[in-house]
Amino acid sequence: MAMGVTAAQAQQQAADSASLGPMPGDIIVTAQKRSENVQDVPIAITAVSGSSLGTLQMRSGTELARQTPNLSVSVLGNEDQPKFSVRGISQSAFDLNASSPTGIFYDEVFVRASFLGGAQLYDMDRVEVLRGPQGTLFGKETVGGAVSYVTRAPEFATSGYLSGEYGNYNYVALQGAANTQIIDDKLAVRFSFNTNQSDGFVKNLRPGGRDKSNLDKTAFRVAMKYKDDAGFEATLRYSYTRSSPEAVGTNVTGYLPGNTNAFGFDPRIDPVTGRRLGAREGYYDRDGQIRVRGDGISLTMKKDLGSVALTSISSYLKGYFLNEVDGDGSAANLLALDFRAKTKEYSQDLRLTTQFDGPFNVIAGLYYFRDTLDNLFNVSQFDGAFNARQTYFQTRTSYAGYIDGTYEFSPELSAYAGFRMTHDKTTMADFQSIVNIPGLGIPLTTQVYKETQPSGRVGLRYKFSRDVMAYAQFARGYRSGGFNGGAVVFPGDLNIAKPEFLDAYEAGLKTRLFDRRLTLNLSAFHYIFKDQQFINSVSIINQALVNAGRSRINGLEAEITAAITPKIRLSAGMGLLDATYTTLTLTGVDLAGNRLIEAPKFTMNLAADYTVPLSSAVELTLHGDMVHKSKQFFTAYNDKVFPFSLGVTPAFQEYNARAGLAFEEGRYNLGLWGKNLSNNSTLAGVGIETNTMLRFGTVPYPRRYGIDFQVKF
Repeated sequence: MAMGVTAAQAQQQAADSASLGPMPGDIIVTAQKRSENVQDVPIAITAVSGSSLGTLQMRSGTELARQTPNLSVSVLGNEDQPKFSVRGISQSAFDLNASSPTGIFYDEVFVRASFLGGAQLYDMDRVEVLRGPQGTLFGKETVGGAVSYVTRAPEFATSGYLSGEYGNYNYVALQGAANTQIIDDKLAVRFSFNTNQSDGFVKNLRPGGRDKSNLDKTAFRVAMKYKDDAGFEATLRYSYTRSSPEAVGTNVTGYLPGNTNAFGFDPRIDPVTGRRLGAREGYYDRDGQIRVRGDGISLTMKKDLGSVALTSISSYLKGYFLNEVDGDGSAANLLALDFRAKTKEYSQDLRLTTQFDGPFNVIAGLYYFRDTLDNLFNVSQFDGAFNARQTYFQTRTSYAGYIDGTYEFSPELSAYAGFRMTHDKTTMADFQSIVNIPGLGIPLTTQVYKETQPSGRVGLRYKFSRDVMAYAQFARGYRSGGFNGGAVVFPGDLNIAKPEFLDAYEAGLKTRLFDRRLTLNLSAFHYIFKDQQFINSVSIINQALVNAGRSRINGLEAEITAAITPKIRLSAGMGLLDATYTTLTLTGVDLAGNRLIEAPKFTMNLAADYTVPLSSAVELTLHGDMVHKSKQFFTAYNDKVFPFSLGVTPAFQEYNARAGLAFEEGRYNLGLWGKNLSNNSTLAGVGIETNTMLRFGTVPYPRRYGIDFQVKF
C-alpha cells in the first residue's frame, strides 16, 4: 500500500498541480499513512474536504453516502448509531457488541463502539472513504473499507471562525473554532465546538406525549501541537461529545390481515380519530430518550530521523449509551426495548516509515487494541406478559504486527505488498438473561474465544503519464468472530460466529484530463465473500448470529469531477453492484441466488456548483446535489419468505441545495439552504418482529430549510 512518497514530495506535487490551474478533487490524503495526492493512491477513495462539508451541509457521518458511490448508511436508532455498507459488505446486527465490517477512524484512532461512530462533522480538514479491504494498515475490521475523519490540526497562526444556522422545526446550530500560538512556531492550540438543537421530526399525537427524533447535540475538541527544530512533533487531542434527544419515532406496521399487529389493530391508524398516520407521525404510549456520551484523548508523536520516521499514536476513549425504544410504535404496550452500555477503548500504534531516495520504501508497525463493554438489555412484550433482562461484560484484546512496502521498478511501474497478522481474544463474562417465564432464559455463563488470522494485499501500479495511473491488486480482509449479543431466551442462542473472509480482486484507473480540469476515476472489482456474519432474526428475543456459506460480489464505480468553466463545476458518482449469496440456507430454506442485504444494485450522486462575482467584494455561489439508490433488502430472505419479505425498501432520491453570498474574499458568508427537498420518507432501516407481528423501521429527516452564516477572523 505504501507508495514511497514523502510529505515534502506530496506538497511539491500539490504545488505543481496548482501551477497548472484549477484541479477539481485534488486533495492530499493519508489513506496509506503517508501524505499523497489522492490521484496517486491505488485505492478507490472518495475524499471530501472540510470546506466542501459546509457547502454540502453535511453535519454527521450518516450523510457521507450523498457523495460516495456504493456506500449505503442505514439506521434503526438515530444518526449516533449508523451502519455503513460498502460495496455490499454490511452488518445486520444492531447488538452493541457487534463489530462493523467498515472501520471508523478519528485522526487514525480506531473507534469500535457503534454508538460513537456517527461523527459530528465540525472543524474537519477532510473525510476519506476508502472502499475495499484495508486490512494491512487499518486492521481486521475493515473488510468493506474504512471511513477516516481527519480534524483540523492546530496551526502556528492566530485565526478562527464562527458559523451558525437556523431552520424550520426550530433548528438552531452553532459551530466555531479559535486557533493561536502559545510559543511562536513551537506550541499552538486549537479549540473548536459544535452544538445543534431542533424540535422533533416525528409528531407524537398522544396528548401530552413528546415529539420524537429531534436533535440535541453538543461537542467540543481541544488540540495542542508542539514541534521543535530537531524533527519532533506531537499533537494532543481531547474530544467531548454529548447527544440527548428524545427517542426515535419508529414507523411500525402490523403484517396480519388489515395491517394489524398481535394486539389486533393497525399501528398506522390514530386510535382517537381513525385517521391514517403520515410517515412521520405516531401515537406512542412511551416517551423514552437517547443518551450518548463520549470522552476521548489521543497523543500522536512523530520523530523525523531523516531516512526514517517514527510515529506513535496512543488513545483512550470512554463512552455511554442509552436508547429507550417504543418498539411497537403505537398506543399499546406491545413491545418496549431498552439498550444501555458503557464502553472503554484503549489503543497503541507504533510504526516506522522509511523515506529513502531509492526505489524501496516500507512501513512496519505494531498495534494493540483493547475494549470493554458493560451491557444491559431489557425487553418487554405483550404489556409485560413477557419480560427479559440480559446483562454481560465483554472484553476484546487484539495484537497485530504489520509491514507494507513498495518497490519502484521504474518511474512508471511500482509493485506494492502488505501483510498483517492479528491475534484476538474475546471474553464474554457473566452473561445472563433472566426471563419472567419459568424454563426460559440463559443462566450465568462465561465463554472465551481466540483466533489468529492474516490479512494483506499485493498489487501493481503503472503511471502512463503524470495524469494517468492504473492499478491492479488482490487483497484479503477478515472480520474476527464474535458472540451473539442478541441471545435472550435459549442457551443455544449464545453462539460464536466464525470469522468472515473476503478475497478481493480490483483494477482501477485514475485520470486527470484536459489540462487537469476533468478528473475521471474508474474501478472494477470481483469479491469472493466467505462466512459472512449476520443475524438470522426470527424475533427480537429469538435470533441467531450465523455465517453465510459463500457470496459473490461484482461491481463497477465511476467518479467524475469537472471544471466546465471557471464558474461552473460538476461532479458525479455511480456504483453498480451484483451481490448474491451463492451458498446460504436459513431455517431449511435454500436462499442461494438471493441478493445480499443492504446492497442496492445502483447508486448515483450528482452535484453542481456555480460561482460568479457580483462585484469586487461580493461573490454568489449556487450549489445543488442529489443521490439515488435503487431497491434494497434488509433480510437475506429477500422477497421470498413472508413475513421477512417485508424487509425491502424501494428506490429513492434525495435533493439538496444552497445559495450563498461571500463578502470580502470569503471573510463573511450568508446562505439559504434546503435538505431532502423531495421530502423522501423511504425507511432508512427495517426490522421484522414475529412475536408481535410487526415490521418496524425509521424514516429519514424530513424536508428542511433555513439560513446560515459564517464569520472568519
